[in-house]
Amino acid sequence: MKPGERVVDLGSGGGFDCFIASGQVGPEGRVVGVDMTEEMLARSRATAAAMDLRNVEFRQGVIEDLPIEDSSADVVISNGVINLCADKRRVFAEVMRVLKPGGRLQFADIANGKEIPAGALRNIDFWTD
Repeated sequence: MKPGERVVDLGSGGGFDCFIASGQVGPEGRVVGVDMTEEMLARSRATAAAMDLRNVEFRQGVIEDLPIEDSSADVVISNGVINLCADKRRVFAEVMRVLKPGGRLQFADIANGKEIPAGALRNIDFWTD
């Protein structure tokens, strides 16, 4: 990431990737983490405050419906979260919506080239254990 860029982290959890991105984009840049759980948002916000990071914020939401403005991000990052979503097409549509023209997506995740049986899609234990 480059100084001054705006970064969105999908499923930011405790904020670790946001804190690294914060250093890369510098004080003129902005990092927005999105997570769906109050517990992780509280943890990441507390850590950002303790680190005095003023270019990082955390918003509550799901990555299939991002609480991010259209065409506002230079970079979208995600680490191990997209695989937890049943509607990956919706996730990638949201990524394209929030990226500026020429923006970049960088993600690390689990990939499976096989179709998932319908029963497994509805079994939450397969996705969270």
